[in-house]
Amino acid sequence: MITKEQKINKYCCLYVSDFHLEMIILPYLKNKMNNSKILIYTQKNLIESIKILLEKTNLKLESKKKILNIQCWNNENIDEKYNDNIKEFTIIVNGDAEYITKINKRIKKIKAEVINIVDCYDINNIDIKSQDINNKYKGILNTESI
Repeated sequence: MITKEQKINKYCCLYVSDFHLEMIILPYLKNKMNNSKILIYTQKNLIESIKILLEKTNLKLESKKKILNIQCWNNENIDEKYNDNIKEFTIIVNGDAEYITKINKRIKKIKAEVINIVDCYDINNIDIKSQDINNKYKGILNTESI
């Protein structure tokens, strides 16, 4: 049996507050919504702050609903059903270094041709070295995308 090679793209995002994080990932999510299954894993529940932010944006109501309906937002479960017939996943992981490592290990269960992982770090709570970013990540997500 011949299997396709899985392509994993790892990016990082550095932010200073929950709203800052959401403002950074919002354009990226909007771009990925139509061609990728999106999952968001956050150590801290961000659903209320994303609702506030979405109220203040000029996104269409349909886009706002899609973003609010993204699975997880504060859940660690990686459901095996995601392995069926999905070519591309985009996964946002936000939390401390231990949480991000734990979720990244679980992501390995997902079977897809392409997996885009964005590890999000609060720069107030973690000591990130630029060398670590260069070695571990393909790029840095900011408000203009990657």
